[in-house]
Amino acid sequence: MILAQALAAPETFVWSAFAPELLATAGALTLMLLAVAGRRRMLVALPVGAIAVALGAFLISRDLVAPGAVTVVFGAGVVALPIGLAAAPPMMHAAVAWWSALGSLVLTLWQAMGPMQYQDGALIATEAMGGSIAMDGIALFTRVTVYVTVLFVLPLGHAYLRDREIHRPEYEPLLLFSAVGMTLLGAANDLIILFVALEILSIALYVMCGMARRDRRSQEAAVKYFVMGAVASAILLYGMALIYVAVGSLDIPSIGLAVGLTSTPQRVVAIGLILTTVGLGFKVALVPFHAWTPDVYQGAPTNVTAFMAAGTKAAAFAVVLRLYLVSFGSLADYWVPVIAVLAAITMVYGAVVALVQHDVKRILAYSALAHAGYAAIGVASANRAGLSATLWYLLTYAIGTLAAFGVVLAIERSNRREVTLADLRGLGRTSPFLAGIFSIALLSLAGLPPTIGFVGKLTVFEAGLQADLAWLVVIGVISSVIAAFFYLRLMGMMFLEDPDESADEPLYAGGWGFAVNVAAILVLFLGIQPSFLLDLADASTILVR
Repeated sequence: MILAQALAAPETFVWSAFAPELLATAGALTLMLLAVAGRRRMLVALPVGAIAVALGAFLISRDLVAPGAVTVVFGAGVVALPIGLAAAPPMMHAAVAWWSALGSLVLTLWQAMGPMQYQDGALIATEAMGGSIAMDGIALFTRVTVYVTVLFVLPLGHAYLRDREIHRPEYEPLLLFSAVGMTLLGAANDLIILFVALEILSIALYVMCGMARRDRRSQEAAVKYFVMGAVASAILLYGMALIYVAVGSLDIPSIGLAVGLTSTPQRVVAIGLILTTVGLGFKVALVPFHAWTPDVYQGAPTNVTAFMAAGTKAAAFAVVLRLYLVSFGSLADYWVPVIAVLAAITMVYGAVVALVQHDVKRILAYSALAHAGYAAIGVASANRAGLSATLWYLLTYAIGTLAAFGVVLAIERSNRREVTLADLRGLGRTSPFLAGIFSIALLSLAGLPPTIGFVGKLTVFEAGLQADLAWLVVIGVISSVIAAFFYLRLMGMMFLEDPDESADEPLYAGGWGFAVNVAAILVLFLGIQPSFLLDLADASTILVR
């Protein structure tokens, strides 16, 4: 019924509020049908392709040229890819998923240039679907970050899954479903959509973490993530229930209006805020709610870890920004000190504990904790500069961490076990290209020029200073210095130590090379020329209120 109304009145652009998610979901469902059909996949591909082409032609006839063209191209790809890659079903599944994610990213860019409106260089925030979906800067940047992450993760992980013999046809649909949950989480404008989106992304991740069924660490990671995630979701749901009891609304902007009223029971709101902070603290991995992170990052398949590190953090911080700045903006005097203290503890703890780790994935896990603390500086700033800086920082971190995990994937493909510091010895001599890519990624994560990570860290520190959080910025700088030590330690292992003659040569080729090369180029290019995305981040600071 909703779709019929949207098509009958396209000038309202109602459906466009979640057009990227529609395409990604269509891709996931198509992949599931292709997996069930097996060798008779054309019985699925032809009807789906025909429907997509017909729908695209209809949209073009209604002057919706861009989304119509994307739909037509998607339909053509659904037919062409199963034919061209019939001899390699895993590659065919990855290609269809990549095609879907690319179309979703194009639709996101179309949203930014079409349905979304600008005034005086700033994005005008609007609502859709009865106010349940927000079309604003948080939604836009979350979509860009998540779909870019998917476009990198699919080629990075394809050969890795094949070599470890853990590729299953449900992997790509789960990846797309999780991405849909992440992007909806960034666009959620009421608590129901927020919680449903959170569970969509979480359930898919639980399954993907346990994909290596013969690997005890993978099964342990899945169980730990599921149990702790379920507890955190229950706490979050209880907190949201108390907020609803206190204000009588599930709409995030309406909650913000009601929280400041004298008639609202402030004690109930305070308890709800505390429980919500605990639940969201788990999702963004702030200390002391971080216990799941090192074990899950280490045990999950590395491509899944890369996706979690980049995509989940962006989605979780998106909902943190929306809830705290919109719903709890009038309570900033209470939650800002709490977020600031959590950010300080997280930055220091992540950097210090990473110093004593020997497993590279575990080092990157504690590095992720420190970066969550840096991003939280933008949240604690509680101003437009902090919002812009956090959105930008999450994108910079995603690109840098994908490049780093891409190198770990290449090494793990050859030795078929966890990657330790010993595996990096002499890598600069045996595989200078791989060592160079890893060095670029590490410099970005350390926040050193001329990389994208330097610009990201600089923006959040500037936002903290504008919000009179100089003490927090000082702690952030100290944490960055500590973190730089273990990043440089990894580089020293690669370039200053003699290689192990018995070590296997890393395996990298094909899609892996494309993804990791593009990631490294973006790390450098956006570090030197960040102005376009920085301007977009500055224009994206108007939220639905």
